[in-house]
Amino acid sequence: MINRKTRNYDDCTRRLVPVLAGMVLMSVILIISRCAVSNEWELTLPNTPRTWEKSDDEPWDHHKKGINCVTFSPDARMLASGNDNGIVVWDLTSMKTLGGPLIGHSGSVWSVAFSPDGKILASGGADGAIILWDIASMKHQGMPMIGHEGWVECISFNPDGKTLASCGADGLVILWDVAGMKPIDVPLTGHTEPVEGVAFGPNGKIVASCGVDGHVILWDIEGMKQIGEPLTGHKMWVESVAFSPDGKLLASGSDDKTIILWDVADRKPIGKPLTGHKGAVESVIFSPDGKLLASCSMDKTIILWDVVNKIPVGEPLAEHGGTVESIAFSPDGKTLASGSEDGSVILWDVASQRPIHEPLISN
Repeated sequence: MINRKTRNYDDCTRRLVPVLAGMVLMSVILIISRCAVSNEWELTLPNTPRTWEKSDDEPWDHHKKGINCVTFSPDARMLASGNDNGIVVWDLTSMKTLGGPLIGHSGSVWSVAFSPDGKILASGGADGAIILWDIASMKHQGMPMIGHEGWVECISFNPDGKTLASCGADGLVILWDVAGMKPIDVPLTGHTEPVEGVAFGPNGKIVASCGVDGHVILWDIEGMKQIGEPLTGHKMWVESVAFSPDGKLLASGSDDKTIILWDVADRKPIGKPLTGHKGAVESVIFSPDGKLLASCSMDKTIILWDVVNKIPVGEPLAEHGGTVESIAFSPDGKTLASGSEDGSVILWDVASQRPIHEPLISN
């Protein structure tokens, strides 16, 4: 799968074999003449990867509106969504935004998470920064927390709210003291490639991480060390990990289009991988009661899974017009929020598996 942060075109090789010096000179003259008339002076050199960057004449609005992450507040009154411009906080009573967007990152916002008490919203972005936002004032606290080299892909609060875990392009997992806004000890190292997902276990003593190397790693937080060997089973990048509410299961979603359920104690897969998506699995999350697992994908759909029987519940939820990047259950488990590349957030009634409101759209 092509890295969505920097999309490079495949290199193409072209050879120009001059036959006569006069012909080469004539070709140069013709090119210069054409550029002078059309003002098209930009040339793409062969064998040079082109990064996907904005130019003034590109229709970029659709990308600027894409939703990268969503999360509910603990009291279910708010929903935060991050995109390429900043963070939008929604009032779920009025279904309107709470004030203007939270602007602080100099790049895309890839992850957002509310603290367990709902007083802080943390965000991580492509600029390598983590920002803590005070929900009461809707302003950032102190300076951005800088520790990663490269983008911050995912963040997760410890259940007690005192510690924040982050992961990113540098292959590191960093634990942060939220009150002091500084790293706790040295980064956790074990992945050999960028780390895509990180999640705290419900007891707050274990952190799971996953990454481009195809591995899932469990970490002992008290000892600040890796627990055994990495969990291997996926054939491609692992994009997301999530613990069940009782901490006995761990789900991982991968670019290989599958989801694996792991027994945390035995550190082994439970049955065969869950298959149903036709594209890379971008995110996985358990419902608060642990009976359902939700997954979203590049195939533009969301699937709800019966955790016990390991089968889909109903048909895939297919209302988005682009990759579904992120999903989140409400605290009571009755609502599922999904954010998509198409620029919309959809709230789903879990029981009926239907949208409960018009898509939430922010510019």
